[in-house]
Amino acid sequence: MRDRARDCALLLIVSALLTLPNLGVPSLWDMDEGVNAQTAREMQEAETWVIPTFNFQLRTAKPVMLYWFQRLSYAAFGVSEWSARLPSVLAGWLSILLIYELGRRMFDRATGLLAGLVLASVAQFAVLVHAATPDATLLAFTILTYLFFWAGHVDGSRKWWSLMAVACGLAFLTKGPIGLILPAMVVLLYFAWNRELSRLFDRRLVLAAVIFLLVAGPWYALVASETRGEWLRTFFKRENVARFLNPRDKHAGSLGYYLVIVPVMFAPWSAFLLPLVWYGIQGAKRPGSSFWASVKSVWRLLWSKISGTQPRTLDLNPSSLIPHPSSLPVVGELTNRIRAHRFLLCWVAVYLAFFTIAATKLPNYILPIYPAMAVLTARFLVGWREGLFVVPRWMMAATVGGMVIVGAGCIGGVALAARVFPGLGVWVVLGLIPLAAAMWMGICLRQGNRGGLIVAVTVASVVFIGLTVTFPPAAIEPQKAPKELVRMSGVDNPNRDLRVGSFEWLLPSVVYYSGRKVEVLASKDKVAEFLAVPTPGYVFISESNWNNAVAAKVTVPHRIIARHYDFLERGNILVVTNDTTGDMAASQR
Repeated sequence: MRDRARDCALLLIVSALLTLPNLGVPSLWDMDEGVNAQTAREMQEAETWVIPTFNFQLRTAKPVMLYWFQRLSYAAFGVSEWSARLPSVLAGWLSILLIYELGRRMFDRATGLLAGLVLASVAQFAVLVHAATPDATLLAFTILTYLFFWAGHVDGSRKWWSLMAVACGLAFLTKGPIGLILPAMVVLLYFAWNRELSRLFDRRLVLAAVIFLLVAGPWYALVASETRGEWLRTFFKRENVARFLNPRDKHAGSLGYYLVIVPVMFAPWSAFLLPLVWYGIQGAKRPGSSFWASVKSVWRLLWSKISGTQPRTLDLNPSSLIPHPSSLPVVGELTNRIRAHRFLLCWVAVYLAFFTIAATKLPNYILPIYPAMAVLTARFLVGWREGLFVVPRWMMAATVGGMVIVGAGCIGGVALAARVFPGLGVWVVLGLIPLAAAMWMGICLRQGNRGGLIVAVTVASVVFIGLTVTFPPAAIEPQKAPKELVRMSGVDNPNRDLRVGSFEWLLPSVVYYSGRKVEVLASKDKVAEFLAVPTPGYVFISESNWNNAVAAKVTVPHRIIARHYDFLERGNILVVTNDTTGDMAASQR
């Protein structure tokens, strides 16, 4: 117990150092952060826990869990970027502790501790726990789901059903069907691989379904009732089915999309992708068996269940599909390790396959695979250190080369980005950290110091990711327009009677920072009509649209009160107002 407490304390300290510095310094990132932060704010102002709205219109893109957490954060700390992101930070901390516990239960304490440190210093994980999005919250509930399953099933009991149902219900409230469907697919594939599908035919499934409905059902029922079914129809049809079948918002990609994304987003630990995959597969094999023979056996078993036919090489007698409790993994450490490797591989494979098939693709969709990859990475390194298996020297040399590639990629990527964001140029030095780690790893490898190599890569990864997510985002801030435009124009003053509109440019954080409804103006004539109304009006519009299409239509006195470059628009954004009583030094048309 003392060991567990010390490990958790260490993981929390590292997590805090990686997440809290500068958390509230960057303004909200559009689109997602601006939408989510404002939705929670509008729910707070409307004193509702049921109906999410953005810009005072029904928001159907995501369920409600993140907004609840943000509301609680706003109530405790006030409305700010920091409090909007805090729920993701806390969810990230919980994810690290949960993956520590899972790795410890699957293998040993050292694997669990290293898995927590690996996950904390994975690039995409570190980015998303800094973001006011539901991804980190979903990840925490996903890991909780698998921890409940593993802890409940590994000793031969069936008690995992109910606890897993609770966790799936929370995930369903966070991001919808993927919080239930994908864990179910992972468990199905895992049991199929082990020829234990009959373990799914249990009366506790009914109880689990009831528990799931009790957790997730009330809010879905309430929002359906209060919106006359509109929220449910739009969410399930457009945000789930349509998004899976057709690319949304130009987020398409080839079948190899995630094969490119994973090495980048798993950095700097992507240096260990080759041994991670190879030894993960080796660990999943029965002694003397072939991996591909196991894959074929799983396929034959699944096909027999679908088609109703008897496979030629498999015994589908229920007594052969579910082992007697005395033969379950508790009887032998080797069997338990095989099961752990298989479960982790099924976890990764299901998410990769599902989102590869899906038409809409985004890097954050596969965030849930990184905890499983963190455990596999930790297990490889701990097993190698302890001499549990022989690793070719060339493979470990390849990991050193992989760390060199990470460092060189960072230097090249930052140098390219600095052409757009000049303030980023100084941060090319971050690429020196993986390069130094590669040198340190090489020395340890040459000396046979396996523990030193693990320390080298872990310390370097934590420092590298910690600095990367803390300081470079501030260099981009001067080229983000919404917050500064709102400040310069004064539309956030709650004591003023004014109207805010936009023409062909509206980032969600404009709504958040102004604290007002922003009217979307559909045409240049609508802009002219908007400014013709006597009540002071302020229009956010790109400079190119204003000069080329709109300015000639506006006949009333007006002026440009604010101008700021926005990197998403790749040009200047203006705030044009018909209120000419203020500082007339501003440019006027």
